[in-house]
Amino acid sequence: MTTRPGPGGGPPDPGLDPVIGERRHLINLAYRLLGSLAEAEDAVQETYARWYALPGQQRDAIEKPGAWLTTATSRNCLNLLGSARVRRETYTGAWLPEPLPDPAEWPSGRPADPADRITLDESVSMAFLVVLDSITPAERVALILHDVFGYPFTEVAEITGRTPAACRQLATSARRRVRAAQPPATPPPGRPASSGPSKRPGKPGTSAP
Repeated sequence: MTTRPGPGGGPPDPGLDPVIGERRHLINLAYRLLGSLAEAEDAVQETYARWYALPGQQRDAIEKPGAWLTTATSRNCLNLLGSARVRRETYTGAWLPEPLPDPAEWPSGRPADPADRITLDESVSMAFLVVLDSITPAERVALILHDVFGYPFTEVAEITGRTPAACRQLATSARRRVRAAQPPATPPPGRPASSGPSKRPGKPGTSAP
Protein backbone atom coordinates (compact mmCIF):
# COMPACT_ATOMS: atom_id res chain seq x y z
CA MET A 1 0.00 0.00 0.00
CA THR A 2 1.32 3.43 -0.92
CA THR A 3 0.98 6.72 0.93
CA ARG A 4 -0.83 9.42 -1.01
CA PRO A 5 -0.78 13.14 -0.27
CA GLY A 6 -4.52 13.60 -0.68
CA PRO A 7 -6.48 16.56 -2.01
CA GLY A 8 -4.37 19.67 -2.33
CA GLY A 9 -1.68 18.07 -0.22
CA GLY A 10 1.99 17.59 -0.87
CA PRO A 11 4.72 15.39 0.52
CA PRO A 12 4.98 14.85 4.28
CA ASP A 13 6.04 17.89 6.33
CA PRO A 14 9.68 18.65 5.50
CA GLY A 15 12.24 18.64 8.26
CA LEU A 16 10.23 16.22 10.43
CA ASP A 17 10.69 12.59 11.31
CA PRO A 18 9.00 10.66 8.47
CA VAL A 19 6.43 9.17 10.85
CA ILE A 20 5.53 12.53 12.42
CA GLY A 21 5.60 14.09 8.96
CA GLU A 22 2.57 11.97 8.01
CA ARG A 23 0.41 13.87 10.49
CA ARG A 24 -0.84 16.43 7.95
CA HIS A 25 -2.04 13.69 5.60
CA LEU A 26 -3.68 11.77 8.44
CA ILE A 27 -5.55 14.82 9.77
CA ASN A 28 -6.80 15.64 6.26
CA LEU A 29 -8.01 12.07 5.85
CA ALA A 30 -9.61 11.75 9.30
CA TYR A 31 -11.48 15.05 9.09
CA ARG A 32 -13.06 14.09 5.77
CA LEU A 33 -14.04 10.71 7.15
CA LEU A 34 -15.44 11.99 10.46
CA GLY A 35 -16.58 15.55 9.79
CA SER A 36 -15.23 16.60 13.19
CA LEU A 37 -11.86 18.18 13.83
CA ALA A 38 -11.83 17.02 17.46
CA GLU A 39 -12.64 13.43 16.50
CA ALA A 40 -10.07 13.56 13.71
CA GLU A 41 -7.40 14.60 16.20
CA ASP A 42 -8.45 11.77 18.53
CA ALA A 43 -8.28 9.21 15.73
CA VAL A 44 -4.81 10.34 14.68
CA GLN A 45 -3.56 10.49 18.26
CA GLU A 46 -4.77 6.93 18.79
CA THR A 47 -2.90 5.86 15.66
CA TYR A 48 0.35 7.39 16.91
CA ALA A 49 -0.17 5.87 20.35
CA ARG A 50 -0.51 2.44 18.77
CA TRP A 51 2.55 3.05 16.59
CA TYR A 52 4.82 3.99 19.47
CA ALA A 53 3.43 1.15 21.59
CA LEU A 54 4.86 -1.33 19.08
CA PRO A 55 8.22 -2.85 20.02
CA GLY A 56 11.08 -1.11 18.22
CA GLN A 57 11.98 -4.24 16.29
CA GLN A 58 8.41 -4.56 15.03
CA ARG A 59 8.31 -0.91 13.94
CA ASP A 60 11.62 -1.32 12.12
CA ALA A 61 10.19 -4.30 10.23
CA ILE A 62 7.38 -2.18 8.75
CA GLU A 63 8.63 -1.19 5.30
CA LYS A 64 6.13 1.63 4.73
CA PRO A 65 5.22 3.39 8.00
CA GLY A 66 3.03 5.89 6.13
CA ALA A 67 0.87 3.10 4.74
CA TRP A 68 0.60 1.52 8.21
CA LEU A 69 -0.45 4.86 9.72
CA THR A 70 -3.03 5.48 6.99
CA THR A 71 -4.54 2.03 7.43
CA ALA A 72 -4.67 2.37 11.22
CA THR A 73 -6.23 5.84 11.04
CA SER A 74 -8.83 4.74 8.50
CA ARG A 75 -9.83 1.79 10.68
CA ASN A 76 -10.01 4.04 13.75
CA CYS A 77 -12.31 6.34 11.81
CA LEU A 78 -14.46 3.44 10.60
CA ASN A 79 -14.94 2.33 14.21
CA LEU A 80 -15.74 5.89 15.31
CA LEU A 81 -18.24 6.29 12.47
CA GLY A 82 -20.04 3.15 13.62
CA SER A 83 -20.33 4.36 17.22
CA ALA A 84 -21.21 7.89 16.09
CA ARG A 85 -24.02 6.52 13.94
CA VAL A 86 -25.55 4.87 17.01
CA ARG A 87 -25.27 8.14 19.00
CA ARG A 88 -26.84 10.17 16.19
CA GLU A 89 -29.78 7.79 15.85
CA THR A 90 -30.72 8.62 19.46
CA TYR A 91 -29.93 12.34 19.16
CA THR A 92 -32.88 14.76 19.24
CA GLY A 93 -32.66 17.43 16.56
CA ALA A 94 -30.52 17.97 13.48
CA TRP A 95 -26.98 16.61 13.65
CA LEU A 96 -24.47 18.75 11.76
CA PRO A 97 -20.74 18.17 11.12
CA GLU A 98 -18.25 20.36 12.95
CA PRO A 99 -17.21 23.18 10.59
CA LEU A 100 -13.62 24.37 10.37
CA PRO A 101 -12.88 27.69 12.11
CA ASP A 102 -13.61 30.73 9.94
CA PRO A 103 -10.35 32.07 8.44
CA ALA A 104 -11.28 35.51 9.82
CA GLU A 105 -10.93 34.05 13.32
CA TRP A 106 -7.34 32.88 12.71
CA PRO A 107 -4.70 35.11 14.32
CA SER A 108 -2.79 37.13 11.68
CA GLY A 109 -4.77 35.32 9.02
CA ARG A 110 -3.05 32.01 9.82
CA PRO A 111 -4.87 28.99 11.23
CA ALA A 112 -3.90 27.38 14.52
CA ASP A 113 -2.97 23.72 14.82
CA PRO A 114 -4.64 21.36 14.05
CA ALA A 115 -6.96 23.33 11.75
CA ASP A 116 -3.96 24.45 9.71
CA ARG A 117 -3.45 20.83 8.69
CA ILE A 118 -6.74 20.72 6.79
CA THR A 119 -6.40 21.32 3.07
CA LEU A 120 -9.46 23.32 2.07
CA ASP A 121 -11.43 22.10 -0.94
CA GLU A 122 -14.96 21.04 -1.79
CA SER A 123 -14.57 17.76 0.13
CA VAL A 124 -14.60 19.71 3.42
CA SER A 125 -17.55 21.95 2.53
CA MET A 126 -20.40 21.82 5.03
CA ALA A 127 -22.86 20.79 2.32
CA PHE A 128 -20.72 17.82 1.26
CA LEU A 129 -20.07 16.71 4.86
CA VAL A 130 -23.78 16.86 5.66
CA VAL A 131 -24.50 14.63 2.67
CA LEU A 132 -21.79 12.20 3.77
CA ASP A 133 -23.60 11.79 7.07
CA SER A 134 -26.51 10.27 5.16
CA ILE A 135 -24.51 7.29 3.88
CA THR A 136 -23.19 4.29 5.77
CA PRO A 137 -19.74 4.32 7.42
CA ALA A 138 -18.42 1.72 4.96
CA GLU A 139 -19.71 3.72 1.97
CA ARG A 140 -18.16 6.89 3.36
CA VAL A 141 -14.75 5.30 3.86
CA ALA A 142 -14.77 3.72 0.39
CA LEU A 143 -15.86 6.97 -1.27
CA ILE A 144 -13.37 9.24 0.53
CA LEU A 145 -10.39 6.90 0.17
CA HIS A 146 -11.01 6.23 -3.52
CA ASP A 147 -12.62 9.36 -4.93
CA VAL A 148 -10.97 12.03 -2.78
CA PHE A 149 -7.58 10.51 -1.92
CA GLY A 150 -7.13 8.33 -4.99
CA TYR A 151 -6.52 4.96 -3.34
CA PRO A 152 -7.24 2.02 -5.68
CA PHE A 153 -9.93 -0.38 -4.55
CA THR A 154 -7.34 -3.06 -3.84
CA GLU A 155 -5.88 -0.82 -1.12
CA VAL A 156 -9.31 0.28 0.12
CA ALA A 157 -10.08 -3.42 0.50
CA GLU A 158 -7.00 -3.92 2.69
CA ILE A 159 -8.13 -1.09 4.96
CA THR A 160 -11.79 -2.08 5.25
CA GLY A 161 -11.34 -5.83 5.29
CA ARG A 162 -13.62 -6.28 2.27
CA THR A 163 -13.03 -7.41 -1.29
CA PRO A 164 -12.11 -4.89 -4.00
CA ALA A 165 -15.40 -5.66 -5.76
CA ALA A 166 -17.35 -4.95 -2.58
CA CYS A 167 -15.47 -1.66 -2.08
CA ARG A 168 -16.19 -0.65 -5.66
CA GLN A 169 -19.87 -1.33 -5.08
CA LEU A 170 -19.81 0.67 -1.84
CA ALA A 171 -18.28 3.67 -3.61
CA THR A 172 -20.80 3.40 -6.47
CA SER A 173 -23.68 3.29 -4.01
CA ALA A 174 -22.21 6.25 -2.09
CA ARG A 175 -21.88 8.35 -5.26
CA ARG A 176 -25.47 7.59 -6.20
CA ARG A 177 -26.75 8.59 -2.76
CA VAL A 178 -24.61 11.73 -2.66
CA ARG A 179 -25.92 12.84 -6.06
CA ALA A 180 -29.51 12.15 -5.00
CA ALA A 181 -29.10 14.21 -1.82
CA GLN A 182 -27.58 17.26 -3.52
CA PRO A 183 -29.96 20.09 -4.50
CA PRO A 184 -30.39 20.84 -8.23
CA ALA A 185 -28.08 23.43 -9.72
CA THR A 186 -29.40 27.00 -9.67
CA PRO A 187 -29.46 28.66 -13.10
CA PRO A 188 -27.51 31.93 -13.51
CA PRO A 189 -29.45 35.15 -12.75
CA GLY A 190 -31.65 36.22 -15.64
CA ARG A 191 -31.64 32.79 -17.23
CA PRO A 192 -34.77 30.69 -16.64
CA ALA A 193 -34.36 27.11 -15.58
CA SER A 194 -34.51 24.73 -18.51
CA SER A 195 -37.56 22.46 -18.56
CA GLY A 196 -36.01 20.07 -21.04
CA PRO A 197 -33.65 19.78 -23.99
CA SER A 198 -33.69 22.76 -26.32
CA LYS A 199 -34.92 22.35 -29.87
CA ARG A 200 -33.72 24.12 -32.96
CA PRO A 201 -36.52 25.71 -34.97
CA GLY A 202 -37.07 24.08 -38.33
CA LYS A 203 -38.10 25.59 -41.61
CA PRO A 204 -41.77 26.50 -42.00
CA GLY A 205 -43.76 23.42 -42.67
CA THR A 206 -41.01 21.09 -41.51
CA SER A 207 -40.04 19.64 -38.19
CA ALA A 208 -36.70 20.31 -36.58
CA PRO A 209 -34.15 17.53 -37.14
